[in-house]
Parts: sequence; structure tokens; C-alpha cells
Amino acid sequence: MKAAIIYSRYLNKSGNVRHIGGIETYLYNLATLCKEIKIEPIIFQLANKDFERTVDDIRVIGIPTDNRPGPFRKTGLFKKASQFFNVEKDIVIFGADRFAVSYDSNRCVSIQHGIPFDLPNRYLSPAGIWRGWSEDLWKKGFLGKLYKLSARRKAIHDYEKCPNRVCVDYNFINWYRTFLAEDITGRNWVIPNFAEIPPSEMLNQFRQKKTELKILFARRFHDYRGTRIMAQSAKSLLEKYPNISFTFAGEGPDETWIRTQFINEPRVNITKYTHDQITDIHLNHHIAVIPSIASEGTSLSVAEAMACGCAVVASEVGGITNMIINRYNGLLCMPNSDELECCIEQLINDKKQREHLSKNAYSTAKHSFSKKNWVNAWKDVLEKIRQM
Repeated sequence: MKAAIIYSRYLNKSGNVRHIGGIETYLYNLATLCKEIKIEPIIFQLANKDFERTVDDIRVIGIPTDNRPGPFRKTGLFKKASQFFNVEKDIVIFGADRFAVSYDSNRCVSIQHGIPFDLPNRYLSPAGIWRGWSEDLWKKGFLGKLYKLSARRKAIHDYEKCPNRVCVDYNFINWYRTFLAEDITGRNWVIPNFAEIPPSEMLNQFRQKKTELKILFARRFHDYRGTRIMAQSAKSLLEKYPNISFTFAGEGPDETWIRTQFINEPRVNITKYTHDQITDIHLNHHIAVIPSIASEGTSLSVAEAMACGCAVVASEVGGITNMIINRYNGLLCMPNSDELECCIEQLINDKKQREHLSKNAYSTAKHSFSKKNWVNAWKDVLEKIRQM
């Protein structure tokens, strides 16, 4: 039996570079799990031209679809991909529910990664029918509100395309439930995102040796991930406290902007990391900050920070509130620089609170967000679908 995993991009469109991102990491782990339970995974994606690659022992097939609009592009991708598997006997996994299509089989499952449109319109670029309207109408006026209604409708439509659905958080499914007049249809599972859990003895080896307090932002460098409010808070705190340092770890469109903010600041390190360095980079920091403006499921960044016993400061956005109980295993704040700075400052000044949050964060990750839990939940889903 095969598992056809369908998504827009796992590699770039030429097929020679693997994307580094939350969904790509998720799909790699899911494909690896399929292999463990004797299901052959194949990832199908959009491409500039036909290609086939084996990357990290996972087969990836790129399929061109002629740059057609969204609905036609995903149906074109599915139609061409179906030449490589049996639509009646094999399992189809839509890597994100927005790529789901309806077809005549129940052996499919779509993955809902969180509400993606809970951000102000200023973060969005008008496209399609929205292009050409005035900026004020788009961001603040009637058109902006109409766009949000359209996005809401599309999110519900995408989710209902597939009869079997996995949500990464309770936030989406609770939001979805508010629009239904009757019970939820289909088969729905909530499987939170996960992190690798290092042994407990590793946690204190670094933190007990260092006197300088190290604060980490390990995210994609994009303004809706909180780069701007993080930089503003960091500047203010660096002026107040000589015994702290910040690390910005990642890459993205805000990288140049971040570097210009901290020119000649020796206590700010701007770096990149690969997936296999995630544990090490978190273990080398006391506080981890996840200040997203919007668009979060159960955040991989939160899970990774908690798993390494960091004291976590995070915005109260999306599925993050499924993970953090304020003042028990982390601090929650509104996504603005003033509240963010206040929470970080609390932890700078209160070692006892840092240690309290660190201990409970590790325990929470170990019991609720471990990879073992994730694997067992997905095995159950795949076995149910295999028997349909």
C-alpha cells in the first residue's frame, strides 16, 4: 500500500532544495512514520517541470500544472499524481486541507494546520479580484471585511472537502463548530504538534554554568511571526540590563531588517540553524520568546522550547493557548511590544519564576507534546483509514 502525500512545496519547484518550515518538517515525519508501518510514502508537489528525487530516503515527485488558479491547480496536481497510485486502494494524505480535493474514496485524510487568516489585512497582499482597489479600502474598509468573510468561507469549505480530518489544535475545530447548526460531520481527530524530548539531565548542564541570561527568538524572520515587536523589546531590554543577550535564529524576509537594527551590538547574535540543531540551540538559552502576531496552530516553536525546559514567553494567538497555561508553564501576552517586554522583564528579574516555568514546561511537553504521543495518534488514524 502507498500513501500519496499531496502538498504545494516540499522541495523548491526545481526539486533541488528542501524547504525548511513547520509543514515540511511535519510531512517528513509523517512520511517516515508511514515507512515504519509498511506503507510506502510518496510526496507529490507543484513544480516548474517534471522531476523525481529521493531526499532523506523519501520519494518526491514534482508535477507542473501550468500556473492555473488555485482550485484548478490543486485538482490538476491530484489528477496527474493519481497516475502513480491507486485511488481506490491506496491512502491519500492532503498535507494541508487547502490542497484537498473531493474524489470517490474514503481512504484519504487532510491536515488542518491552524487558522491562517487571523491577522490584520495590512499583512496581506491583495491578489486576484482584490488587486487594484485602494489600500485604505483593502486594509480598513468594506473590502477588507469582505475578504475576511471570503477567507472564513474558504477555510470551512477546504476543511469539509475530505471526510477524514486531522487538526493540529483545538482552536480551529472549536471555531469551526460555531458555524454549524448540527453536529460535526465526518471523522475528526485533534493531534497536536510535537517536539523531541531530551533527557531531563541535559537541561541544567548549560544553564547552571552561565551567569549571562540568554534569550532566544527561533522563528522564521517574518513580521507576522513577531520580528518587529521582538526587536523593539530587545533594544529596550538591552539598554536596561547589561547581563542579558539575545539570539535571533532563523531566516526569512526580515533578516536584513533585523541585522540593521543591531549593527555593532555584541550581545545580539543573528544566526541560522538546521532541524537537527533545534534541541542544542534551545538548551543553550534560558528564555524562549514566540511573539507571533497571528497564524499559529500548536506551535512547533513553543513545543520545542518547552521540551528543552526554556521559560517561554508567547503571544496568546491561535493554538498556542492550547499549550500554555499562563504563569504555570509559560507567560502569555498580547502580541504587542509593550506587553512582550513586560513579560520578558519579569523573567529577567525573577529567577524563581523562570525555574518554575521551566520545570512545568518540560513536564507539559513530555506528557502532552512528545513525538511518541504524536506517532501513536497518527498510527491509529492511518490504521483506521487503511481498513476503510
